[in-house]
Amino acid sequence: MNSSSGDISLDGLGVVDAKAKITEWLAARGIGEGTVNYRLRDWLFSRQRYWGEPFPIVYDEDGIAHPLPESMLPLELPEVEDYSPRTFDPDDADTEPETPLSRNEDWVNVTLDLGDGPKKYRRETNTMPNWAGSCWYELRYLDPHNSEKLVDPEIERYWMGPREGQPHGGVDLYVGGAEHAVLHLLYARFWSKVLFDLGHVSSSEPFHKLYNQGMIQAFVYRDSRGIAVPAAEVEERDGAFWYQGEKVSRVLGKMGKSLKNAVTPEKIAAEYGADTLRLYEMAMGPLDVSRPWDTRAVVGQYRLLQRLWRNVVDETTARPRSSTTSPTRTRCAPCTRRSTASARTWRGCASTPPSPRSPS
Repeated sequence: MNSSSGDISLDGLGVVDAKAKITEWLAARGIGEGTVNYRLRDWLFSRQRYWGEPFPIVYDEDGIAHPLPESMLPLELPEVEDYSPRTFDPDDADTEPETPLSRNEDWVNVTLDLGDGPKKYRRETNTMPNWAGSCWYELRYLDPHNSEKLVDPEIERYWMGPREGQPHGGVDLYVGGAEHAVLHLLYARFWSKVLFDLGHVSSSEPFHKLYNQGMIQAFVYRDSRGIAVPAAEVEERDGAFWYQGEKVSRVLGKMGKSLKNAVTPEKIAAEYGADTLRLYEMAMGPLDVSRPWDTRAVVGQYRLLQRLWRNVVDETTARPRSSTTSPTRTRCAPCTRRSTASARTWRGCASTPPSPRSPS
């Protein structure tokens, strides 16, 4: 940076150092001070979809926004016949975008008395995103059946109020992924500060401690164009990776649909059982460390559970072993269990279901 005057010179400094020096110079002369500014991107808080909390806002005939009084709350979603987006001709420059709520004209266009007599208003047709509920759910959990208040002050003070070691109060521990938690914590903290300033809560912070768990990663395979190809269809030959006859590169990255390397829990649970999936995830390493997914390791955990199972249950009868019975070495088809919310089906070498105390 090259900037200088008779009183101060920033020549040769980087941006960070230059900001620090000019801030110190301004503060020393009493003409300025350092501060931290937070910017909320409010466009993120508005959605052009049906599912979400409707905004309790109406617009008069001059386009001025008015909040609904408490007597008209809560404002609930209306019924609409069609949720799908409506498309228009690309050359139609005069048509306004349409939200699902705007299709219910009886709900949108209303006559209300907001204190100055009945007048015509038009409701806001955008909806809030999931942040609207998740920013304060920790408070609602404390007093979920209170129909008069957000939360009873005494209950909030008992569970989340300031206490020894936590002068700002809040939930003891917040566990969340780094990518998700960034925006959620930002909005939750914003809401918490507003509620605290208004005197509705005793805790000035929503959460006391943050713990970020690591991500489960997966290999990403890309062709010569740099486009991700389905990981499940990639073959390994002679130390290289091939997709439909073309050599592809492999790097470790996030797991997701766009990268075509997602592994669904339902598929793993259906093939190896839910207990195997749980055991594999718990054995991947410390909770805060990211680890790559390895299906071969899942098989190893599956075999471990089979061995433990054979120590407890007789494979030929599917009954619990007595303390004097040693495990059989007979190798038969493993008994596996698949469970759904409606029924449990057993298959394998035995006709009698194992004990209810067996692994789920």
